[in-house]
Amino acid sequence: MFTNWYNSHRTSSHDWLHTLHRHPETGFEEIRTAAFVADHLIGFGYEVETRIGGTGVVGTLHGTASSKDKPGRIVAFRAELDALPMREAAKLDYASTDPARFHGCGHDGHMVTALTAAAYLAEHREFDGTVRFIFQPAEELLTGARAMIADGLFDRFPCDEIYALHNSPDLPAGQVGVPMTAALSSADNIDITIRANGAHGSMPHTGEDAIAAAAHLITSVQQAATRLVDARAAGVTSFGLLNGGTARNILPETVRIEGTMRTTATAVRDRLANLLQDAVRATELLFGVLIDIDIETVTPVTLNNPTCVAAAVSAATRIVGADRVTENARSLMASEDFAELSARVPGAYFFIGQAGPAPHHPEFVFDTEIIPVGAAIFADLAKHRTSVSLNSHHLT
Repeated sequence: MFTNWYNSHRTSSHDWLHTLHRHPETGFEEIRTAAFVADHLIGFGYEVETRIGGTGVVGTLHGTASSKDKPGRIVAFRAELDALPMREAAKLDYASTDPARFHGCGHDGHMVTALTAAAYLAEHREFDGTVRFIFQPAEELLTGARAMIADGLFDRFPCDEIYALHNSPDLPAGQVGVPMTAALSSADNIDITIRANGAHGSMPHTGEDAIAAAAHLITSVQQAATRLVDARAAGVTSFGLLNGGTARNILPETVRIEGTMRTTATAVRDRLANLLQDAVRATELLFGVLIDIDIETVTPVTLNNPTCVAAAVSAATRIVGADRVTENARSLMASEDFAELSARVPGAYFFIGQAGPAPHHPEFVFDTEIIPVGAAIFADLAKHRTSVSLNSHHLT
């Protein structure tokens, strides 16, 4: 049924993608994007609320089989509104009109996938409960979900389950992958400041060498992590900024280091955080410098709920067949603030494979074949998971 419907609506979905792609907006600035989404949801017949957590949008649709006596369940689907602050290199006839912004992660495609599912359900409302489509700002900043929650997202729009998807170059094109537990990693920001008494480069013994201390700290963390963290565990610490000094023959008084820590388990995260603290103290003693370190948790691990995982696998199997579904798919070390949503409402995050450059690459192009696959899975989940027969089903 969905395939026949989509074949007659494919042009509209592609037009939506082209429009959104041409006009990207970054975190908390998605005014035009949010208006585009809201207008279409209203046109489909949804109850729509806007400006949630800044620019967030929620569309709600009640199935015709639901009633006050049989209200059914509430199932939500999340898509992201924001683009990346980067230049597009792909030569598309619908390329970004903003040289400084680009939908280089596929959020335009995710929005269109959700809108396509929303349009289909509006025309096929024979389900028991209620569906909500949540369009979230500032995913790339990893702060949009918290902003919506702080604005009363789940108090104003309660949900029993929530689902989201992402394109993935780790899977063959069209393959659906559903991680069993951790789908995406946690994210921590690392900020380090090394302070020393500067000196002439020819007389390092008259002061302290903050540059050498920084080099030692970075290498010791990387080396120790391979011996103190189980090799079977997923965890990585990377330093992307090192800033210090003004001249080749002057040892600076201050060196700044910034990095990121990603893990798929809280225990691994805590082990790496303790390792960083220990390495800082050891470096202070060895080099005679003073070091301040701040580890800020940005978002937790994106954990999938077992019941929702089973539901997503079943839906994907009905849509694409068992041979195109990867159960217990490998988690990614990227991070997503969908973790904030699924920490409060049982949910599942799954991937759909596509070829070509990975997200955040300047030549990334969203594969439009994901649209009908993801939309059909969302629609299938909506119809099966809103069933009143599930009211007494306990989600673990």
